Amino acid sequence: MSTQHDFTARNALVTGGATGIGKGCAAFLLSTGASVTIAGPEQPAIDAAIAELRGASNPDVHIDGVLCDVTDEEQVRAAVVQAARGANLDIVVSNAGTGYPAPILSLDAEGWLIPFRVNVMGTAFCIKHAAPIMRENGGGAVVAISTIEALRAPLFMAPYPVSKAGVDALVRCAARELAPFSIRVNGIRPGYIDTDSARAAFSDEMVQNCLDSTWIRRAGQPRDIAQAVGFLVSDHAEWVTGEMLNVDGGFGIHDGENFEYTARMVAGDAAVDDAKGRS
Repeated sequence: MSTQHDFTARNALVTGGATGIGKGCAAFLLSTGASVTIAGPEQPAIDAAIAELRGASNPDVHIDGVLCDVTDEEQVRAAVVQAARGANLDIVVSNAGTGYPAPILSLDAEGWLIPFRVNVMGTAFCIKHAAPIMRENGGGAVVAISTIEALRAPLFMAPYPVSKAGVDALVRCAARELAPFSIRVNGIRPGYIDTDSARAAFSDEMVQNCLDSTWIRRAGQPRDIAQAVGFLVSDHAEWVTGEMLNVDGGFGIHDGENFEYTARMVAGDAAVDDAKGRS
């Protein structure tokens, strides 16, 4: 994976880093020279990801893993300390996330709390324990992975977008509080990303519906999110904080009215047909 970023001598923590988007972010950061710690709740997945990423990376690049349930504050603290490697923690990608599919009328308290604990509290714990280390060492960058669904209304999955909207609000609040310490906090809202977890949760019809609604007609890949993370944690984004970046192939664009009829009257059929790619 080619990149223009150079994160040599920077330490990074990626939660949910053993699979999907998180593993893609870890791979990208490794390719830039960063030392990466991936955190996840299952040791076999962590071990498999480390073996894969180490094989794809420069052997001099350092990668390790830590068992971490992001709803457990002490485990998050320990993961942050390990990722800092006795020095600084320059980059945090808070990617661990989950949903809870059920009709609103059947949801109990636990159905709402499961996504809230992982998505909101997990991100908050990462920020809470990373920020003092970053502050002591002159600053750092945090990227929280949200979802484009935080701006939409998926049926029978309300706890997911509601909790991710909370992540969006947390990004803004943390960015404001931590800016005086040169700590930048931003977020990314992915669209449909082709991962194992997405394939397990989406029917073929749902996938096709996503693709039909995506202006760039392909599914997103973990690298698409990883490259956006690379920008947000780089010096190229040194004046960017508190922002949510949609990385979704245009999926989040709300359709307006189609003025083709009027455009044909003003610009002519040939101009409109050319714009639509028709001969």
